[in-house]
Amino acid sequence: MSLRTILLHAAPDSGFTDRLTFAVALARQSGAAIRAVYTFHPAGVPHVGRALSIYINELVHEAKAKEGEVKARFESATAAAGVTGSWETVEGDVTRELRNAVTFSDLTVVSETSEGTVDDQLAATLPESLALACNGPLVVVPTGVKVPERIGRVLIAWKPSREAGHAVRFALPLLALADKVEVLTIDEGTPGASASGEKLVTFLGTHGVKAAHVHLEAPSAAKAIAAEAGTFGADLIVLGAYSHSRLAEMVLGGVTASMLAKPPAPLFCAH
Repeated sequence: MSLRTILLHAAPDSGFTDRLTFAVALARQSGAAIRAVYTFHPAGVPHVGRALSIYINELVHEAKAKEGEVKARFESATAAAGVTGSWETVEGDVTRELRNAVTFSDLTVVSETSEGTVDDQLAATLPESLALACNGPLVVVPTGVKVPERIGRVLIAWKPSREAGHAVRFALPLLALADKVEVLTIDEGTPGASASGEKLVTFLGTHGVKAAHVHLEAPSAAKAIAAEAGTFGADLIVLGAYSHSRLAEMVLGGVTASMLAKPPAPLFCAH
């Protein structure tokens, strides 16, 4: 299986430049086409009450006014890189429209954005919502972090869970493109974590992916992943999203919530 269609969230938030750069670089490396979806209706704003309706109408008006500039940036970037790109404008809610589009795409690219402008605040709701609701993989591109020119080094944050297994299987086309792959397991009380990491290395080998295994003991898995990503020089981190319930992660803290809030590198995740 190869990467053929990259779905890109197109919007006028501060993270668009970085995620566009990431999507274009990945399309150039993999030969995939980019499908950009621009929506007028914002995420996370319910259709309730007259005051909210007025607010929504104003947001829709602003989105329509900003579309031309965002589309021009997209077309310029894809043309300069020599990759195929298509642009779609839809009226529906961005979360619903992207969720529906994921079914017919190989990978979806969104951003981690600081909650600065209204556009940033609206875009900031997408990573968590889509990670839970989508039936395909998601890449969350950090805003303001240097975007890799290509996926050369991939760090797999592994644990023997259903979600991690889904993430790795979805990531196989990208793992095949990488120069180096590292499987990271962390001793956080999960029985057999290290042995499972070795088994994953063997499994990846059957797909032609040569990987190394690193096992660490650390009190915080999220901090250990971030530190190892820096040491390894990861261009991409592969992670199973929400192995625990979303409520448990919100109350007790968890790796997914921590990584989505501040990813040290583009974060490839699946639930």
